[in-house]
Amino acid sequence: MTINTYMKTAFIFVLYKTPQSEINRLKTEVKNVGFKDYKIYFIDNTNNFQGYAAGVNQGIKNALKDSCDLFAIANPDICLANLKFPYFFDVSRRFDIWGLSMNQQDKTFYGGEIDRWRMSGGLIEKKPTKRFIETDFVSGSLMFIKKKVIDRIGLLDESYFMYYEEVDFCYRAKKAGFRIGVDTKLEYEHFEVSQDNPTKEFYLFKNRLKFLFKFGSFKQKVRELIRTPKTIFEEIKKRPFYLNFFSLNISSVTNKILHFVLFLILINYFKPEEFAIYTLAWTQIGLLLPLVDFGTTSYGLVHINDSIDKKVSELFSLRFYLSLITFVLTIILAVLFRYPTSILIPIILISFVIFANMLSGTYLILTSIKQKSYLASLVSMIFQICLVISLIVGVLITKQLLTVFVITFVLYNLYSLINFLLVKKDVGSLSLKIDLKQWSIIIKKSFVFLLISLLAGFYSKVDVLILNFIKGKEAVGIYSAGYRFLDALMFIVVAYNVSSMPLFSKLAKEKKGNIFVNKIKKDVILVFVIGMFVALGFYFLGPIILPVVYKSTYFESIQVLRIIIFALPLILLTSVFLNSIYALGKTKIVIYIFLFQLIFNIGLNLFFIPKFSFFASAYITLAGELLNTLLTFAVLYRVSPWNRV
Repeated sequence: MTINTYMKTAFIFVLYKTPQSEINRLKTEVKNVGFKDYKIYFIDNTNNFQGYAAGVNQGIKNALKDSCDLFAIANPDICLANLKFPYFFDVSRRFDIWGLSMNQQDKTFYGGEIDRWRMSGGLIEKKPTKRFIETDFVSGSLMFIKKKVIDRIGLLDESYFMYYEEVDFCYRAKKAGFRIGVDTKLEYEHFEVSQDNPTKEFYLFKNRLKFLFKFGSFKQKVRELIRTPKTIFEEIKKRPFYLNFFSLNISSVTNKILHFVLFLILINYFKPEEFAIYTLAWTQIGLLLPLVDFGTTSYGLVHINDSIDKKVSELFSLRFYLSLITFVLTIILAVLFRYPTSILIPIILISFVIFANMLSGTYLILTSIKQKSYLASLVSMIFQICLVISLIVGVLITKQLLTVFVITFVLYNLYSLINFLLVKKDVGSLSLKIDLKQWSIIIKKSFVFLLISLLAGFYSKVDVLILNFIKGKEAVGIYSAGYRFLDALMFIVVAYNVSSMPLFSKLAKEKKGNIFVNKIKKDVILVFVIGMFVALGFYFLGPIILPVVYKSTYFESIQVLRIIIFALPLILLTSVFLNSIYALGKTKIVIYIFLFQLIFNIGLNLFFIPKFSFFASAYITLAGELLNTLLTFAVLYRVSPWNRV
């Protein structure tokens, strides 16, 4: 039976948020193909939460009621303009299920074949020498099926939801004796609008395994199980976001674990008053540290998309002079605060960390833009391992707090040199020329990020400074020892921000509202679940486990931790909302949020610390983060053009 003897042909398009203009285009193109007797079925899946296979099946059922004998299953993102009715005569005589050459992403594919080793489907790129070729399956973006195939093997398997349903259907058809192939002379365009859909790789991975376990042999399943580590690595490599996210997390986890061990050494060898010196020195450095960045990291991640090497080189010279200014101002501020020599000397020594942060931050910007931030995380991890091991050995040998600051001074300067060489290798020429015109362009766009960083930094550190001046170093030591656990977990926040910011920015720039909103929703669930799981674990297990860790002089730190740990899920939620706001170009609004938070924090700490000491700071921090989350969500909801977050 050839195509010219069919009574009726059904064109079935499964839609999902497809514009009316595209539907009209498809109607015109189908009409121009020239089928004598046909009917078009548009199955809209936008609001019914059913998958592609279910939509196809619904279309086939409707077409069967209308006595259709040939079914053209198609995605709406295809172009049929080059196809004409007479061309289909020959292919219909040879196959029961057939497809055509598919042009997609500047490549042409000729049906698909199944890897018998792993039972995975892949499209054929090599151009055949013959016009008609047999294949294991044809692309579901345009697939012609004769009625007798449906009568024999039934409909598509709806459990696949999307992807691999055509592989499954063709595999069943071939086992039943039907012929499957491609007419390589005829070609259509597949625009592949789902190319940037973050769920695509997930469904491909999931459904490939489903297909394997449904049809694969025992040996095939065992082989797949054995190669699981390799499979996981391959899947992560396909997803730059997850590769960078997990690599940054691994690096940060290693860093935090090592520094936490160092923290345990410090609180066991030094009294709260001495540990307070360590805390105050790093707090002082952190006050002006945002000046080093001047918002250029956020600027780079959001605004640098082309001419990367040139723009990073321009950022480098600006960041160097900013770090020099920050270094001088940090020393001056420490003198103005009239710190005793026991604190002033450590501040001077570790102030050289400012230059290391500038250089490592530049390398992170460069690698993040290139979707290779895992390289920066690897360098950071190696350095932190060497640093912390050296610090621990130094403390164990000398039992002197000054040793910590001297080793930090030496190794961070070495780290600066390493990052400088890495940036120079990737970018090429680096100079320290003063380009006020170009700097003014960068500063204009990044100044708002600087204000946010400064306000956020003051907001997060002001409680320690107020606690020191009102209650003294012992209170600072106890509070900081409890807060240290929360600080150790901030790697999750940093890794999330660096990995998600470029993607949020890209989606917003390309106005992919649906994907943007879906990412927000999924990220909110992910980070809140992670944050609450960690917080509840510390709250319930802290009183049982931590007394083993803390000396008796630090026992009150456990209660501080049980309060402040619940700030973690709130900080993670705030990060999702802030990244979205930055990507939407509404950054200035965030300044007012942090300014309000800073005033809120200072006022409450000044009022309650005299009476409740460090417990006041803990509760105020938690209340502040809750307020932050609510405010950033409210702002995002208001400024989002899609208004469905």
